[in-house]
Amino acid sequence: MSESVRATVYLQLEAELHHYSPRVPEVQSDIVGAKVVNSTQRRSAKPKSGTVEVKIQVEIPKAAFLALRPEAIVVIPDGMTLAHPIEVEAIDPNEEES
Repeated sequence: MSESVRATVYLQLEAELHHYSPRVPEVQSDIVGAKVVNSTQRRSAKPKSGTVEVKIQVEIPKAAFLALRPEAIVVIPDGMTLAHPIEVEAIDPNEEES
């Protein structure tokens, strides 16, 4: 029996723009950040206009549900924006790095 479980989430991300940028980004420098505007367990039939939908699979040890509250920052490089799975390892924020 596996010691971990997987969950899938679809995130709809919206670009955060400079206050002086047009409503639709014309160049990458118009974009200063991104925010999650919706999350679902299945691909959205009608995603919000101007958003990008990203599928994320999270694999987490079953033991994490007993005590830990894992936290992670996921960085997705340009070259991995196609259908390539990304693996992330959660680190206990209470542990010091060696």
